Amino acid sequence: MREIYKAGITPQQKIVAVNKKFGNSGIKDQQGTTRQIYDTLPLGAAGAKTLRFFEDSASRSFPFSNTGSDGNKLGVGNTMVVESISFQLLTYDTVNLRFDAISLITTVPALQAGQINFEIANNRVIKNLSMYEVTNAFDKNPGAPNDSTIELDTDIVIPPLLNFVCQVQIPFFTPAANTFLRCIINGTGGIIAPRTTF
Repeated sequence: MREIYKAGITPQQKIVAVNKKFGNSGIKDQQGTTRQIYDTLPLGAAGAKTLRFFEDSASRSFPFSNTGSDGNKLGVGNTMVVESISFQLLTYDTVNLRFDAISLITTVPALQAGQINFEIANNRVIKNLSMYEVTNAFDKNPGAPNDSTIELDTDIVIPPLLNFVCQVQIPFFTPAANTFLRCIINGTGGIIAPRTTF
C-alpha cells in the first residue's frame, strides 16, 4: 500500500493524535501494521437495497468476514486509519462452499450508481459519497485501473472499541443467484504489542 501524506500529517501521526483526544495516549506504543478488514453480504433478490457492512459481522466467519469476534469494533489497543474502501462482486458456490468468481464493480453500472455512508460510533464521517468514484475517472492510483477502490481524500481514524458501519445504498439491481458484495476497508493501523506496553 502506498502512503499518501495529507495536510502534512502521516496516517500514523493521525492515529496517535485522534487516540490521544480520546484519552488513549498509549496507542503510540503499539505495533504499527497494515490493516485490511472486509465483510461480505448477499445481494439477494432484484430491487433497490441498503446494505450495512460490518454491522453484526461477528456472526459471520471466514470467508465472509475477517472481523472475528470483535465484529464491527477494533479490540483494545487496536486502531486504524481508513485510507481507501474497495468493493468486490462475488459468486458463492453452494455445493463446494466457496467463492468461485470475483469481479470488480466497475463492470456493473447499477452498483456504480450507488452511494456510501460511513459511521463511527453512530456519527457519520462519510456522507453520500458516490460509488462512481471507483471508476478510472476518479482513480487517484493510475497504476491500478479499474480496481474498484475509492481512495479517500481524508483519512478516517477508527479508535479502539467504537463501532463502525459502512452503509451502501444501491438503486434497482438484478443480481445473479448467490451473488454477494464485499466491502474492504484498507489502511494503516496499530495492533496491541504486549511485550512493549505491559
